[in-house]
Amino acid sequence: MHKKKLIFLVVIALLLCGCTKIGNDLDVIVNTVFTDNKTVVNTASTNYELYIPTNVKQESDSEYNQKFKIADRYVYLYVDTISYYYKNSLNYKGEDNYNYYFKKLNYNGKDGYVGIDKMDDGLYFTEIVYNYSKIEFYSDYENLPTIFANSLIIIKSIKYNDNLIKMALDSGYNDSREVKYQLDSPKDSESKFSDFLQEYVPEETEEVTLPEEE
Repeated sequence: MHKKKLIFLVVIALLLCGCTKIGNDLDVIVNTVFTDNKTVVNTASTNYELYIPTNVKQESDSEYNQKFKIADRYVYLYVDTISYYYKNSLNYKGEDNYNYYFKKLNYNGKDGYVGIDKMDDGLYFTEIVYNYSKIEFYSDYENLPTIFANSLIIIKSIKYNDNLIKMALDSGYNDSREVKYQLDSPKDSESKFSDFLQEYVPEETEEVTLPEEE
């Protein structure tokens, strides 16, 4: 088991350092991450666990919202434990919503998609939706594979704790955030978070854009 984990991590390391001839082949990155069936976690959050790669800095963890820094870019994660627990139907975007890259995700009974838009300023806006969670980030072309691969590793690793989620729901702890998780939002590539990133959005603000990079 440990040997297989080591092989998987070596493959990812080779991928990220450019030692293979994949270049920016995003399909190869997706397949490399998701074809490994092992689930490794090293970080606990509110009612779920996840794996954070060693080269990823966790900037903040506020219950269901997390902020990471990868290759000097901010990456935002939102985890919807309520939709997961009740197995709510989710509205997925399609290929027509993205102008650069799109791929459906369907592994181990969990589905989602990856969509990337190339912006007018040359940056790439990426949405990764999988297993009732979502990651968003902006990146330049050079760093896109590295941020993309690490983000996939994070979102694929998410493991929910059903017992803790049930306890939280029974106690009414989650009443304030029982809103339907509409995965077809934001409505455009401006990355307006709306309800997704409540930690970073004032209560009276309905739409915001991603914070500028420092």
